[in-house]
Amino acid sequence: MITIQPFDTTQDGRSVSLVILKNPSGMEAHFITYGAILQRLIVPDAGDYTDVVLGYNDLITYENDTYFMGQLIGRNANRIAHAEVVLDGKKVALSANEGTNQLHGGFEGFGKKIWNVAELDDEVVFSYMSKDGEEGFPGNLLTKMFVKLTDANELIMRLEATTDQETIVNLTRHEYFNLNPHSGKGIAEHTLQINGGGILPKNENNVPTGKVLQVEGTPFDLQESKVLAGSLSKLDGGFDHNYVLEKYSDEVPAAILAAPGGSPKMEVHCTQPGLQFYSAAGIDAVPNKYGEIQGPSPALCLEPQYFPDSPNHPNFPSTVLRPDAVYRHEIRYKFL
Repeated sequence: MITIQPFDTTQDGRSVSLVILKNPSGMEAHFITYGAILQRLIVPDAGDYTDVVLGYNDLITYENDTYFMGQLIGRNANRIAHAEVVLDGKKVALSANEGTNQLHGGFEGFGKKIWNVAELDDEVVFSYMSKDGEEGFPGNLLTKMFVKLTDANELIMRLEATTDQETIVNLTRHEYFNLNPHSGKGIAEHTLQINGGGILPKNENNVPTGKVLQVEGTPFDLQESKVLAGSLSKLDGGFDHNYVLEKYSDEVPAAILAAPGGSPKMEVHCTQPGLQFYSAAGIDAVPNKYGEIQGPSPALCLEPQYFPDSPNHPNFPSTVLRPDAVYRHEIRYKFL
């Protein structure tokens, strides 16, 4: 079942809608058209229901938010060094919103835009036209996100984009997951497995060096399910690293996250080669919908994407999108 209804009004007077998807088992996904934000994700949990994503009850807090809470990130996820790319043989200056870097699409990325929404049979489609020159990116870019909630307790989000000029596209989702939020505690006792044998080491500016570091024998090794507390205690600043996925498909999850006690449990499936694991170690506390959750690491993000700073590393998969091509990426959250 799909319901579209008013949610709130922005500080400058624009209307924002709430989109609710429900399945027969009681799972619900609540999106708002501001930022295509996933505000609630309510999943079955041992005879009850748990909202497993952090978020806010009111729009003004989302407008003032600086954590990218629940947003669709674009045009480019993660960082681009020196806020500069080369397209059609020419240097293109982008907006620099993190020192000399561009982070998550600039000062006002896709997560701060109002998206159009329409119902299509058993799914909804969010759409946004990013105009030529927005945050420095060339080309008019039409982005769509098709959202479906299945009877198998899967939230499927298909991302597509087309452009009229050569440009850069690297989209992702930025949900903050805490599968046991009513405890008021962070994610240290959650277990996590990431199907990646390498990470991309970073330089002093927090962008990849271009090399791949094998994780075996390091605190980054999450190839088997581990309680996060041990690894978090060994990493100053926690995790904010891109994992090189061994496989990524509908059949093989990029990551498996479980609450203390094992339920609920979530698989993350994707069609991109990288997964940014951010443990939010720098966030002391979050005023969540149901009360404050204490940090550090009140929640975590698992962001499927192309590699960070790909335009500056020829050995990385390309994030260039040309007018004769379509960008496609699917992200799926499956609850067991």
